[in-house]
Amino acid sequence: MFLIRMAFWVGVVVVLLPTDERQQARVYGTAVATVERVTTFCERNAQACAAGAELWSTFVKKAEFGVRMAIDLATSSGRKDEDATPPRSQPTSAKVKPEPKPEPKPDIKVPATVRGTLTPSDLTPAWRGADVRPVQRAGL
Repeated sequence: MFLIRMAFWVGVVVVLLPTDERQQARVYGTAVATVERVTTFCERNAQACAAGAELWSTFVKKAEFGVRMAIDLATSSGRKDEDATPPRSQPTSAKVKPEPKPEPKPDIKVPATVRGTLTPSDLTPAWRGADVRPVQRAGL
């Protein structure tokens, strides 16, 4: 599908290109001038580039925070609020693995010899309810 779309747009561009040599030279000159002005924008407008760089770095910091928060929320979805760790204030370049939380030990200790004593007939349910389906009335 991508190749079909790409072929369509290349075809549109080719159809729109001029056939007259003077018009082709003018379009070529305009394209060269446009590329030159775009590549030298920061040389001509240093303040705008500095503001853009500052805006970009702020955007990147916010995006990193958002991703980190989403990962933390996804990995700690079963935790309670009091168990949640405060947000990290470490630099983004430091890779820190969260400490594993110790699992609570059960109060009742079952000897290993008692486990696995159920038979398959013990595991099957003794009773299942009737299959209840809603009655559909004609005309509704």
